[in-house]
Amino acid sequence: LDNDAEHPFGEPGESAPPENDFFAALVGVWSCRLRFGARYAFPSTWAFKYSAGGFAIEHLYYQHEADLVPPFASIGRDFHSLAITLYDPVEQAWKFVGVSNLAGADIAPASQAMTGQVEDDVLILEPDAQQDELYSRDTFHDIEADDFVWTQYESRDQGVTWAEAVSIVCKRKI
Repeated sequence: LDNDAEHPFGEPGESAPPENDFFAALVGVWSCRLRFGARYAFPSTWAFKYSAGGFAIEHLYYQHEADLVPPFASIGRDFHSLAITLYDPVEQAWKFVGVSNLAGADIAPASQAMTGQVEDDVLILEPDAQQDELYSRDTFHDIEADDFVWTQYESRDQGVTWAEAVSIVCKRKI
């Protein structure tokens, strides 16, 4: 976080695109529960702050090894994911670049670039390179002052139909 006591999560850039305000609503620290299958469990923490001179939002997702969902439990360590999300006015699109400590786990890529749009108050991000047999899309939705939901969807028919794979419900801590 920033060393500025008045703005510990940074500030928006003076001439940052106004579209960034949508994602900036997440700036702060969140206590989350991941839904995998039929149950909400698997606690985690998600922190968001201004980055890149206030033109982007940097976010760190953390989940303790003992709280990982079954497919991730095999990594044998805490899960860390770091991403930068911003609105690119030249491309008129949202951009996401993320990395995690999944390298060597053969579960999911250790890095990912996604592009998206906001539609009906939902930020929809799709990987710049989809796998042929399994498409995915991430959404940030139901964003309120004290809660939001992130959901990942999967498609086995190249994006014709989508099914929820996993969802994270978050409540603001700070």
